[in-house]
Amino acid sequence: MALVSKVMKTDLITAISSETVSTVAKRMKASHLGAILIVDNDKLTGIFTERDILDRVAAEEKDPKTTLMSEVATFNPISVKADAHIKECAQILRDKGFRHLPVVDDNGKHIGIVSSRDFFQYMAEELEQIIDKVRNSGEKLEEDFDIYEYLGAGGCGLPHLS
Repeated sequence: MALVSKVMKTDLITAISSETVSTVAKRMKASHLGAILIVDNDKLTGIFTERDILDRVAAEEKDPKTTLMSEVATFNPISVKADAHIKECAQILRDKGFRHLPVVDDNGKHIGIVSSRDFFQYMAEELEQIIDKVRNSGEKLEEDFDIYEYLGAGGCGLPHLS
């Protein structure tokens, strides 16, 4: 079974809510990040994304040198746990239109982040393995085949093909 832990990045760069947009944006640029987690007192409190820069800073003509994260970040973000099934992650990214999804432990501590880019790269690699296995078998998949059930196993353990 494919879990969020297989897709998430754990080398996190974070910010605190009292930092300015300019400071955080420079950190994001230097690290090639599209989002950064806001962490106060060692607990995830928010997320700041490229979209926030566009919608809440630039479009509203706020000064990035004086505007604080507490004014423009998205607080209380939706998150997932590392042991959640990848299908849950896919549904949130799709349904909410997110490009980044924080990952937390049972205590709400930030432990990772899933970007849509990383998610789709993982999916493409897994699907290639499954497709190769199906092609090599010469058989057809059952109509009710759920691809999510076989992600993370590289196509191993596919159901009996019809």
